[in-house]
Amino acid sequence: MSNFIQFNQVSKWFESPAGRFAALKNIDLKIAQGDHVAIVGKSGSGKSTLLNMLTGIDHPSQGTVTINANQVHGLNESRLARWRGKNVGIVFQFFQLIPTLSVLENLLLAMDFVNVIPRQERQPRAEMLLEQVAVSQHAAKLPAALSGGEQQRVAIARALANDPPILVADEPTGNLDSKTAQDILRLFVQLVGDGKTVIVVTHEKVSDTDYDRIISLTDGTISSDKRRAA
Repeated sequence: MSNFIQFNQVSKWFESPAGRFAALKNIDLKIAQGDHVAIVGKSGSGKSTLLNMLTGIDHPSQGTVTINANQVHGLNESRLARWRGKNVGIVFQFFQLIPTLSVLENLLLAMDFVNVIPRQERQPRAEMLLEQVAVSQHAAKLPAALSGGEQQRVAIARALANDPPILVADEPTGNLDSKTAQDILRLFVQLVGDGKTVIVVTHEKVSDTDYDRIISLTDGTISSDKRRAA
């Protein structure tokens, strides 16, 4: 498979009263289309900064980030927002669902913002996605009426609303019980089977049976990169 995501000598530093802090240091990373990747490390290891580079939320201080032939680090804010909407679905740790909208409306709003799904197809697509993640019975409810696991499933459906090739999940099981967490991990495996590139960022212990590849960060550098044995 081709290198779908490529980091070339990416560093990110922040200035503070105490001096310059390097969150990422000369990261070289290639991820193929259809990979199922876990990025792991302790708090402060650089995981969140790497995620921000992947999604275009932040830019490197030096180096390049190329995703599906787009040099993401070079896009201006308006082009970056359009690129992100079409290419990357983000699943947040605390769901970030809009509390005053129904489950179905949360998905429809995501489609309205990006405007790549034809208008007449949006509601059928939203209903299909809610069925895919097994929460279609809650479509008319507000998020607060759902359990944490159900809200996470809705958040995944919303991340898939515009059919992006990449799904990035930030600590997606951190607030879930172990059974629900396993259900979410199985759903990610299903999405990889459907052709998505799924990248999970977590501080939790992960198993190489759950992922194609486990990348460990330590102090802003890649300390190990293990692929599942064929």
